[in-house]
Amino acid sequence: MKKTVSLMVLLSLSVGCSSAQTPNPLPPFLGGVDASYVSRVEDRGGLYKDADGKTVDFFQTLKASGVNQVRLRVWNHPTDSYGSQWDMLKLAKRAHVAGLGILLDLHYSDSWADPGHQTKPNEWKNLSYFDLKTAVRQYTRSVVQSMLDQGTAPDLVQIGNEISAGMLWDEGRVWGPDADFNTDQQWNQLSELLKAGIAGVKDTGSQANIVIHIDKGGSNAEARNFYDRIVARGVEFDTIALSYYPYWHGPLDKLKANVADLMERYSKDVILAETAYPFTLGWNDWTNNVIGLPEQLPAAYKATPEDQARMLSDLIAALKSVQGKHRTGVFYWGGEWISTGKEDTSGSSWENQALFDFDGKVLPVLKVFR
Repeated sequence: MKKTVSLMVLLSLSVGCSSAQTPNPLPPFLGGVDASYVSRVEDRGGLYKDADGKTVDFFQTLKASGVNQVRLRVWNHPTDSYGSQWDMLKLAKRAHVAGLGILLDLHYSDSWADPGHQTKPNEWKNLSYFDLKTAVRQYTRSVVQSMLDQGTAPDLVQIGNEISAGMLWDEGRVWGPDADFNTDQQWNQLSELLKAGIAGVKDTGSQANIVIHIDKGGSNAEARNFYDRIVARGVEFDTIALSYYPYWHGPLDKLKANVADLMERYSKDVILAETAYPFTLGWNDWTNNVIGLPEQLPAAYKATPEDQARMLSDLIAALKSVQGKHRTGVFYWGGEWISTGKEDTSGSSWENQALFDFDGKVLPVLKVFR
């Protein structure tokens, strides 16, 4: 039987919601770390340690190092509990206790969502476009409300993840190598899906900052093209978020120029929702690493603990130099995703870019946030 979600049900669910907590004022600079896989690491026996080798709490260590935000990913129905709404809530409690703010990262998928993958959740795959919009609104409301109910209100809510090619394919797709999705109708549909997610946040009474995230940290033309189109269609949001990885998105001067232009063009805050850099090209488990060859690295930085820290320091300095009256910031991606077994074939593909080394000891890069 075809699944439908009644708008009347959605509206009725919005009535009687607990009063939303007002999030703390955001600092001028967001120094953040994605913490989405902490449970996965800890459940597999991974330990986070200080420089002397003493086991520490991940979130408390971030706070002591000058980090002020964590980013938590949510998948609709992942194959295991990691990345689920319930695991996110557990991690949100720990972050809140440590005094950290929270950026909620909604993927609207059962697995990774990025420029090459925006697969609808399995439960939504047969919905009509109208019902898909309603499902997005209802689901967003439910997740945000669950955070409010446990007293861990999100400071920022990200509607979709790296959506430069759209989200919830094919209804919200705006680019594709095998078909012409770059049409007014497709951009209209993507914008309506974004509005549905934003409405879901607002339904709860949340005052969270709304974030729209693409990957184009080094491409101003592509970033302008995306934001021009959704702004023209009335998508109302607070913060532009980019991904910037030095080995994929070009030199730092291109990022700096891009951020400065976007701030001026749209009069919005601009943050980096994702960045990272390797401290080594070695490995510590039997899972292939995303970055592991010398030819993958930019000329400006080597794969050493010192250059990992220098890259982040240079990046923060570049962002602060152009922020002016606007807020900016950076979230380090995969910093928690350390390897947990020497022969693990389903371990970490990001182990050599984490914030902790192969012995679990904190790396110098974390001091940069201070």
